Amino acid sequence: MNDHRARAKAFFNALDLDKPIEFGVAGLVDGGLDRQLYVENIHGDGEFDLVQQLADQIDFAASAGAYLFTGNRGTGKTTELLRLAKILDDLGCEVFYIDLTEYLILTQRIEITDFLFAVLGAFSEKITARFGENPGKPGFFARVCSFLQSDVKLTEVKLPAGPMELKASLQQNPTFKEELQKKTRGLVEQIVKQARTFAGEAVEYVRDQRQDPDRKVVLIVDSVERLRGVGDSADVREVFKSAETLFASHADKLRFTGLSVVYTVPPYLSALAGGLGAYYAGGRIYTLPSVHIYQCRPASGVCPAPYALGEEKMRAIVERRYQAWRDFLSEAQLARLALSSGGDLRDYFRMLRLAITRSPMRDALALSDAVLRDTEDAVRSDMLPIAADDRAWLARIMASHKPELPSLDELPDFARLQQGKYILQYRNGDDWFDVHPLLRREVGEG
Repeated sequence: MNDHRARAKAFFNALDLDKPIEFGVAGLVDGGLDRQLYVENIHGDGEFDLVQQLADQIDFAASAGAYLFTGNRGTGKTTELLRLAKILDDLGCEVFYIDLTEYLILTQRIEITDFLFAVLGAFSEKITARFGENPGKPGFFARVCSFLQSDVKLTEVKLPAGPMELKASLQQNPTFKEELQKKTRGLVEQIVKQARTFAGEAVEYVRDQRQDPDRKVVLIVDSVERLRGVGDSADVREVFKSAETLFASHADKLRFTGLSVVYTVPPYLSALAGGLGAYYAGGRIYTLPSVHIYQCRPASGVCPAPYALGEEKMRAIVERRYQAWRDFLSEAQLARLALSSGGDLRDYFRMLRLAITRSPMRDALALSDAVLRDTEDAVRSDMLPIAADDRAWLARIMASHKPELPSLDELPDFARLQQGKYILQYRNGDDWFDVHPLLRREVGEG
């Protein structure tokens, strides 16, 4: 392997955003990156720390509560949740973390029943992994199996043979999940009662193991924001609507005595913040915006102006992962890709990786502006073509920097645009929105 190719591969592999940065709390994630890679205050100007605010709310509260946390995929959300875990651990809390993609299909509609089965089942597994089984107390998946065998008659699929089969079916079998939802809709109160009984016993077990009767127990439930439909438009709307129903209509069922829970939620639910946040502890949805790469919310009809400190932070993110990046890009070129990403870390790393793979084809490592244009076009093409009605909506957002949501009936369409990163969310004093920079020309020309 020639030296050019080896160095390009090293740079490419240093830009892995699928692995979160971990902060030293053992047993939360496998294969996390070293905390020395973390760059502070990338989502704001340093005057506020959203994660510290959430940690303070949990620490100050005399009773346990349910909290909502959101952010687009690509904002560094999981890393920030692991930082939250570290802060809480330092404050003396017992913190557990679950990635819901390992326990539940997130490309189908979600209901309170299967959601509770997955969340409490995962919590049960994490407790057992840390402390061993609670003598005389079955795990939650085992309890659900017993409940299904005695109270639920499935006609389209077979009942799982045991806890491991139930876990696998929830995560991998769409037909089972759909049938389970149908047959348990009339049994919600019974299921909630079982969930609360288990949560209470689990908290007491954790406290007994730590010999601390007042120890706060916190569960972080990550990846719920990945919930999305993958079929036709009706299916997409149904899945988005199910997330709204889960968190808006069942808020009381997501709280447990003695157990503080932080749920990630799809970012489009922040459009309901006036009504939704009030049902949860903290009285708000804790929203992680895109990287603070613009100066402030611009006036109507004005494009956002670059923020020099934000560009420095984006450069530092790369610098800490691969110090020799200047062999490939000039500072101006790196700043160009940072601005083209709109502060979305996933798109930023994606464009860098696409560009880096072109380097071994050249006599020198340095990349040309033509290569950067190609990488921008590649990311842009994933968002094209834009339907005429979407283009008109995006144009209004680009002009006003507001959601321009005509009614809550249109929330699923707003969700689709936000999840597809046609729209990015920022915070400079208050929350505001803008069209992805790579789409401004297309939207403006429309």
